[in-house]
Amino acid sequence: MKNDKYVAVVTEAGNGLGHKFAKILLENGYEVVLAACGKSFELLSKDGEDLHGYQLLKTDFSSEESLRVLEHTIRESYGKLDLLINNAEIVNGFGHKIDQINIEDIKEVYEINFFSIIRTIQTLKPLLNQSEEPRIINITSSLGDINKMKDESFCYSGYSLTAYSTSKAALSMFTHLQCKEFKPSKIKMYSFDPVNMKNCTYNSVAICDGIKDDFISLIERKQMRA
Repeated sequence: MKNDKYVAVVTEAGNGLGHKFAKILLENGYEVVLAACGKSFELLSKDGEDLHGYQLLKTDFSSEESLRVLEHTIRESYGKLDLLINNAEIVNGFGHKIDQINIEDIKEVYEINFFSIIRTIQTLKPLLNQSEEPRIINITSSLGDINKMKDESFCYSGYSLTAYSTSKAALSMFTHLQCKEFKPSKIKMYSFDPVNMKNCTYNSVAICDGIKDDFISLIERKQMRA
């Protein structure tokens, strides 16, 4: 039996944007699975987010077994996946100079911010292939954009986050390469940077109207636009 529901998975590991993206998706007609790990899962669970219309699943993005459980749950519940939003990220080592950098800390960030995204796409790609209009959106960051970080007017240009910034730069290149790979297929991949030069607040990222509109333009489906 054909499933006409639009199904989205949003990953969340620490930046708090997963809940915001999930809310926007719900408002735009998606069935939403919010896959979260660590403190993010604990906070979302305590906040009673299961009452807000989406399914919250505990997922270890560093574990192939845990991702297979996520894939199985989606397959059993919906039979397909229309939209994957790779939002999971963590940050550490703020302001560390070269003599302070801990290689293990960098590996920890790359595991979530970069390697887990490759792993998640590999695991969920068969479900995306079951969709008529499958999409992947990788959440990038201006902190991984060398041109923006060279701009002294950018509020984060003075930040020194070796692991985070380089992992986001790697994600941007990976997204570019995957766009080329997926071009002949029906899977469309996009990058989305919620850090706007005009809306960054130094301590958090606000999804202001302009940024929200940009995001909605990426998630709109043909049936919605008709």
